[in-house]
Amino acid sequence: MARSKKADEKQATLQLAEGQGVPPHVLKLRKFLQARLFQNSILILIVMNAVSLGVETMPGIGTEYAIPLLRLDTFFLTVFLIELALRIYAYRGQFFRNGWSIFDFVIITISVFGAFSVFRAFRVLRVLHLVTVLPRMRVVVSALIDSIPGIMSVGVVLVLILYVFAVIGSNMFGDDHTDLFGNIFTSMYTLFQVMTLEGWPDVASQVATTDRYSWIYFVAFVMIATFTMLNLLVAIVVRVVEEDSNDLEGALVRENADLRDEIHDVHRDVVQLQEMISGMQREMNTALSDLTVETRKARD
Repeated sequence: MARSKKADEKQATLQLAEGQGVPPHVLKLRKFLQARLFQNSILILIVMNAVSLGVETMPGIGTEYAIPLLRLDTFFLTVFLIELALRIYAYRGQFFRNGWSIFDFVIITISVFGAFSVFRAFRVLRVLHLVTVLPRMRVVVSALIDSIPGIMSVGVVLVLILYVFAVIGSNMFGDDHTDLFGNIFTSMYTLFQVMTLEGWPDVASQVATTDRYSWIYFVAFVMIATFTMLNLLVAIVVRVVEEDSNDLEGALVRENADLRDEIHDVHRDVVQLQEMISGMQREMNTALSDLTVETRKARD
């Protein structure tokens, strides 16, 4: 969570690294791979690939157009493999030091095995390539990863609450409602259904037929487990997303400031160079004038 903007930017994109002995054709290839037109083209192909994979599952269409869809899928896979090969060639070892690039490599490699029928379902993982193309999606995924420690902490507390209420429910309602609170595991499963708010009024109504005050138990559990703990999970993720977005914006501001400083330094150097050239021109003009005067005197 204490990730700096530079670290986030390195995860977002590989830098050109000019001036480090990189051949000119490799620099041109890197600029081509980072061009907006190329990125948008890959984005369109990913969306089209996702649509074609969905069309294959439709009755009738998937069987009638099986061969054209297979050829189309092979075309998409070939393009993605070429893109991956170009990126590996352009960045060499730097490619495998970038988390998002490794993610791309794994996704495309797994989708290659989709040519075998047993791995055919894994072709849909190719759609996850979309995450590395869209910067905002990378921010969301990074935020989800960063929020895992907080989510795990809340999850442990939620399990403890579930366990405590399950024990209480088994002792209070277990004799009359064995199908819902017969033992600790049945009670936890019932309370998990109640926590999701799916059909919990039916469960509460069934228990209320034997215990008229059971509503206090269910209302307390829903208030604590659902409205408090689950909203706390959402709050953790939102906070991490805001922090990562602020880090990214702050990094962009710092980069822009550094760029302005570099432009200012270049402008100052250009002004100094112009002054030097002007001084040299004045000296040359003075020298030419003196030479002209001496030449005239020598003729006289």
